[in-house]
Amino acid sequence: MNTSALLISAWKHQWRMTRHRPEPLWARLAVITALGLVVGLTLALLSAAVNDSFMTARWWRVSLPANVLLSLSVTYTFTVFYRALELGLPAQWVAAIGAWRDWRAALFYSALSMASASVGFVLGLRLIDHIWQLDILRHFMSSRSSWLQFVFISVFLSLIQWLWWRMRGKQQALQLKATEAQLKLLQAQIEPHFLFNTLANVQSLIDYDTPRAKKMLESFTDYLRASLQNLRRDDCTLEQELETVASYLVLLQTRMDERLRYAIEASAEARAATVPPLLLQPLVENAIHHGLEPKIEGGMVRITATVAQGRLHITVADDGMGLDAPPRPGRRGSGLALNNIRERLQTRYDGLASLRLIPGRPGTEAVLELPYQLK
Repeated sequence: MNTSALLISAWKHQWRMTRHRPEPLWARLAVITALGLVVGLTLALLSAAVNDSFMTARWWRVSLPANVLLSLSVTYTFTVFYRALELGLPAQWVAAIGAWRDWRAALFYSALSMASASVGFVLGLRLIDHIWQLDILRHFMSSRSSWLQFVFISVFLSLIQWLWWRMRGKQQALQLKATEAQLKLLQAQIEPHFLFNTLANVQSLIDYDTPRAKKMLESFTDYLRASLQNLRRDDCTLEQELETVASYLVLLQTRMDERLRYAIEASAEARAATVPPLLLQPLVENAIHHGLEPKIEGGMVRITATVAQGRLHITVADDGMGLDAPPRPGRRGSGLALNNIRERLQTRYDGLASLRLIPGRPGTEAVLELPYQLK
């Protein structure tokens, strides 16, 4: 990503708790410094407007830099508190907090903001006293009106944050519903085609290979049962998603026979993770249709899932034709499935999840990385 994209990403992710931050440290510091400068300059200008002190030397020499320094102290303290919680809390807690979209998010971030603002404010006043040889901190601590003013500003900013979180949560919920509705519509369009092809295969096998036809029909029943259950859910565990994928692979293995082999390796921790439904099947379909079916001897599909540093890593790898293979006649891919997955990840995880295609040796690897969340 270029510099502007990194800064935009750092700004968006600044307000979501996660251990893994894709942006470099300098981008996060640049964003928080810019925020502190804007707030500090605004407070300084408001103070000057109230006291009519724009043209005084003291405002330029003391008030303006002191307000900026105080604001930077608060924003840096908030950043330190925030990052300490991300690295200090258990990974499951961090993932759960990062997934909040309701009043819990507003309450948590408001409490964190007020706590860090209090500490940062005191540290900032102490630093101002040291630089300009003043005694503002002692005066503030002993002044009831100053404390009331500080509490009022903190509560007012917390209220704004609360309202912002409510609006943000509602907007993301609507986006997620729209994306999931699009997914179900797409699935409804795909399923009849898949259904007719499978039944045609079963019909052709009945006359000369009845046991295989029976096995294929049983596999198809298991697949339909698993996929229809997932379609009715807003989310599911990775264990349930893998069961659906396994049913699909067994069905295709019955059709392709020895040309298709597969393996699923997932830790117990990864299997307990919450994921969007029907996230893996399009990747498995691509691996088979574009990677293994064009290959005379077929090949292997391997699905692995692990958890590391509060992130769920899922890989769908095949040893098929690879990304550079020429498209099959009548099978030119439009990338619709991959775009749909990326759109769902963006909507649900707000840029904290990704899908990458990596050339294998041979074949292709589809790598999913998303926050580790539990129900």
